[in-house]
Amino acid sequence: MSQAAQILAAARANLVTATERAEAAHAAQSKLLVRKSECEAAAATALADFRAGKIDEATASLRKASADADAKDIAGLIDQGAAHLATLNRDVIARKGDAAQAENEFKREEWTIETAVLDRQIAQLEATFLAAMAERYRLHMQINGSRGSQSTFGFYEPSRAMKELITRNVPPSV
Repeated sequence: MSQAAQILAAARANLVTATERAEAAHAAQSKLLVRKSECEAAAATALADFRAGKIDEATASLRKASADADAKDIAGLIDQGAAHLATLNRDVIARKGDAAQAENEFKREEWTIETAVLDRQIAQLEATFLAAMAERYRLHMQINGSRGSQSTFGFYEPSRAMKELITRNVPPSV
């Protein structure tokens, strides 16, 4: 495995790990938010039950105070968790950037390898073409003798794309 492939694999693994950590923290934060809402609801219920005459003032006060204290404690945890979530979210964004950069480097390496293969193929095709042209010229001279042209114009006319490539370095369209 190439170094670029190893870096890409590591970057992707780091992204997965960071994402999993962030998702777990978000889930925990969501549970805290739900629990805080439940505490606030319990406090409101204690007050409503007292007003409805279902429970006495002492019981209502005890329930409401307990629920309010739990809600306050959970609110503190939520505030602490928010800063932690922000850090985890920044880490996920950074890991996404690392993975994107590693992906680009890996593609660049692949393209470099493909380029080398094509360069060898072009050199081989050029050598084959020139050998065929030399043989064709030899046969042209055999057929025409001394009356034969000393150039290839008598038997070969390059295509427009080949002329553009050779004379102006304009790549052919695919």
